[in-house]
Amino acid sequence: MIATPQPQLVQITLSAKELETKQISSHNLQKAIEALHRDGICAITNAIDPAHLDKLNERMVKEAQILYDNPDTHRNFGPRTGNIQQEPVVEPGYVFDDIIANPWAVSITECMLGPNPHMRFYSANTAFKADSRQPVHVDVHFDFPKVPFGLCINVNLVDTSPENGATEIWLGSHMDTDPNSSDAPELSGDGVRRDLIEERREISPPLQPTLPKGSLIIRDFRLWHAGMPNHTDDPRVMLVTIHFPAWYRSNQRFSLPKSLKGKINWGRLVPCVEWVDEDYNYLQGRHDHDFSLLP
Repeated sequence: MIATPQPQLVQITLSAKELETKQISSHNLQKAIEALHRDGICAITNAIDPAHLDKLNERMVKEAQILYDNPDTHRNFGPRTGNIQQEPVVEPGYVFDDIIANPWAVSITECMLGPNPHMRFYSANTAFKADSRQPVHVDVHFDFPKVPFGLCINVNLVDTSPENGATEIWLGSHMDTDPNSSDAPELSGDGVRRDLIEERREISPPLQPTLPKGSLIIRDFRLWHAGMPNHTDDPRVMLVTIHFPAWYRSNQRFSLPKSLKGKINWGRLVPCVEWVDEDYNYLQGRHDHDFSLLP
C-alpha cells in the first residue's frame, strides 16, 4: 500500500524580477491564493531584508529579557509555555516597510479581502526556552463572517524550525472553525475541543514548518494553531500584523509615534493608526484588543 503524502505548507520564493519591481507574478499570486483558500496559510521565503530582521532582533531580544523578568508581563497561555507578549520597536530606524507593509503580502491579502485592506494590529510575541506547548486554538471567539475576513502576517526574526518553537499549524482547519469550536469548560474558551482536534488529525495532522530568516507567513485568522516549546537558549521573536477588509466594521487601531508620520510606504494598505506622542512607552503594550465585527 502506497502511503499518502502528508500536506505541506506552500512556500513561495520570489524571483529577482519580483524583488526588483516589488510586484508578485501572476503565477505566484495564484499559488498563494489557492493555498489560502485550501489550507488557510502560505509563506513567502524571501520577502524581507535579513538586515532589517537582525537589527530588530538585537534590540528586541534584550527587551524581551527585561519583559520576561517582570512578573507583570503578559504570558500567553500561562508561564510554562515561555511565551510572552512583546511590542515591536516603533522608533525611527526600527520600522521597515518590508515588515509593516510588505508589498508582496499586501498584493496577496487584497486579492483575498478586496481592495485597500485595513491594517489594525502590529505586535509580537517571544518564545523563551520552555517545555510546555499551547493548546490548539483559534484567535477569534465571536460570530465572525463566513468568508476570509482577517489575515495575519507573521514574521520571525530568525530561522525557525521545531527546535526553536516554530508554530504548529493545522492546514485546512479554517474551513471547520465556528464560534462553538472552543472547549470552554476544559480550556477556558482558549482551546479547540478535543473531539474536533482528533477528527481533524485523521484528515490532516498538524505540522511545524522550517523556514529561513526573511520569510513571512500569511495565515487566515480562523486557522487552528499553537505555540510550541522553544528548546534552545535563544529567545525567538515573532512579529505580527493583521489585515482586514475595507468593509469590516471595527474600531481597532494600533499605536505609532507621530515622528513616523509620512515616513512609511503603506502602498495600497490602509493603516488604522493612533498617532501618539514621542514619550509613548511601546513596551507596556496593550492586551484589550477587540477584533469582533461591530453591528
